[in-house]
Amino acid sequence: MKSLIVKYLLLIVVCQSYTNLSAQLKQDTSKKVQYLVIPVLFKTPETGFAYGLSGSISFKTSHKHDSLTRTSVIQTIGFFTTRHQNVQAMDGSIYFPKEKYILLFQISHSYYPDKFWGIGSITTNTKGENYVFEQEYFYPHLKRKIANHLFAGIQYEFQNINNVSYTKGGRFDTIAFYGKQPYKVSGLGLSLGYDTRDFSFWPNKGVYFQTMFTDFRKELLSDYNVLKWITDLRYFKTLFKNQIFASQFYNYSTFGQTPLRELAAFGGPNNMRGFYQGRYRDNNMVSFISEYRLHIKGRFSACAFGGLGDVYHSYKDFSLKNIKYSYGAGLRLALLEKEKLNIRLDYGYSSKYNRGLYLTVAECF
Repeated sequence: MKSLIVKYLLLIVVCQSYTNLSAQLKQDTSKKVQYLVIPVLFKTPETGFAYGLSGSISFKTSHKHDSLTRTSVIQTIGFFTTRHQNVQAMDGSIYFPKEKYILLFQISHSYYPDKFWGIGSITTNTKGENYVFEQEYFYPHLKRKIANHLFAGIQYEFQNINNVSYTKGGRFDTIAFYGKQPYKVSGLGLSLGYDTRDFSFWPNKGVYFQTMFTDFRKELLSDYNVLKWITDLRYFKTLFKNQIFASQFYNYSTFGQTPLRELAAFGGPNNMRGFYQGRYRDNNMVSFISEYRLHIKGRFSACAFGGLGDVYHSYKDFSLKNIKYSYGAGLRLALLEKEKLNIRLDYGYSSKYNRGLYLTVAECF
């Protein structure tokens, strides 16, 4: 559920209001603080159609002549889905003057009917088995600039899983893994990041790198001892005018008693599009995704993408013969032109069992 708002955010429900909203956004750019409250609609394979309400506040923590400091944004969202899920969340990115400090945070609650296929890289091509859980999540991450474009940070992660229900005698019940019963994980971590992107949402150029270690310990009131290591490397380059090549290498690894909702979850709108998020789960995951992005005209752009990846239990279990792929294309409509924040419509495909339509906001990476 991490970065939930960035994963699922905003689509304007009433299309005829788009012109009025655009004019309002252009008018408000002169204000020090901007507010926006709109109804939302989105669709992913994991949620079906979802509807709700979202609000955001964007502001500068520094004076107008500070070109080094990006716009800070705090967003809230509440939504219901056609699959009986409901989520309430707040997500923030606060850039302090000259970006000496950056504070990222997320707070959320969710009731989430989901699907389970098993654990590992090889599972059956069925529709998956239903199970339900409720979650509270809290994640603050404070980063400090230690050199030009280089940041070191400290973070805390808390996840409380309760009200777990599943079919007795089914796959969820009979397969051995941690996290079938209610539990909580609580951990402290460190991060190191490097960022030369010119924009956060739709970069024209630059490199983004971040690696994070989080240690969940029983001494911190965690029910499981788990070490989590995430590495995210992205590269952006303008090929020709209005044409961008983007790529991402992503690695997710856990060690110890990893419960279900901390396992690597393959797929979803921000990883291997075309696979249901969690279609494959295990201790570790690696993926490589590339995109070709093209600005068409005005607020409209397009994208073609492809990716390779897999989950695995331990390094000795990783095998190239199990590598999974997906590919697809999509359209973009700029919601905030200055910040290059887009509504995106993507279709990802791998096989007749693994495909999906995504209607969300912000890029996959």
